Amino acid sequence: MIADALTVSDNRAAEELWASLGAPAAAASAVEGVLALAGDRSTRVETRILRRGFTPFGQTQWSLAAQVLLMASLPGLPHSEPIRELMRRVVPEQRWGLGGLAEDAELKGGWGPDPEGRYLVRQMGIVDLASGPLAVAMATMPADGTEASGTENLDRLADWLGSSELARGHE
Repeated sequence: MIADALTVSDNRAAEELWASLGAPAAAASAVEGVLALAGDRSTRVETRILRRGFTPFGQTQWSLAAQVLLMASLPGLPHSEPIRELMRRVVPEQRWGLGGLAEDAELKGGWGPDPEGRYLVRQMGIVDLASGPLAVAMATMPADGTEASGTENLDRLADWLGSSELARGHE
């Protein structure tokens, strides 16, 4: 269930994982507890279905700053190594963006349409650069609103990151 949710973005597996945490309020509290361990005490996990056909947790307002905080803290969190290993095994067709920087990049992407059908595409992860490991969170809503353009935008952002002074080991 966890493997499918992380490596192939299987929505059914993610929903089963959410349900395994208990009623929506209990599940949200459990997730918020992990986020708090990472230093994020402000994100509130959504417990209600706001848009039919979408999960409550998938509609959580989660800032890029809070996502990068989780990624930066993940290596030090209890029991995180199995999760990190799964993040290194994301399927090739979902290894856009940070996945193009290193074969062992740890990542998780997400995408979905807004009410008008325009896609928000985002990704967070940890990538090893010459200067050391770097936690990253990035998102795009491309001008044409398509998922394909969104992944292309994240590829370009990752390419820029990979060619930056940081990637070459200069500060």
